[in-house]
Amino acid sequence: MPWIIDTDIFIEGERGNVAFVGWLQSADGVATADVVRGEFLIGAHAVADETVRQRGVQFYSERIAGLPSFSSEPADYAKAAALAGDARRHGKGKPGLIDGLIAAIALRTGATVATQNTKDFDAMGCPSANPLLKKLKSEECLSGMGRTACR
Repeated sequence: MPWIIDTDIFIEGERGNVAFVGWLQSADGVATADVVRGEFLIGAHAVADETVRQRGVQFYSERIAGLPSFSSEPADYAKAAALAGDARRHGKGKPGLIDGLIAAIALRTGATVATQNTKDFDAMGCPSANPLLKKLKSEECLSGMGRTACR
């Protein structure tokens, strides 16, 4: 199953969550999105503590920079706005533009978003799963047999 890794999963990896490394090594079709790369790096560069900032930049270089990455297309922005706006209007979540853009890219490419924020992606009708949870609802989440939203 193709995966688009969201920023919050990378943050957990940078913080040393052992589930991140295990999942990343076993998952098939792992990629990210260009917007996620930027969001992670903004967070890393914004940290006041020099050591933590350097650790974030190093994690990016070692774990994120080499991954395949989906770029956005012009139509993705209109789709992102519609997805996020509809979810907000219906009171299903409060996704912003970046999550909307990730969802639009995932829907366009047939990928599932690897995120801890499954609520907002579900609200936008985008397949998502939290791969860092120890017990997934279904082996389909790992094997790619379906687009089940696993939490």
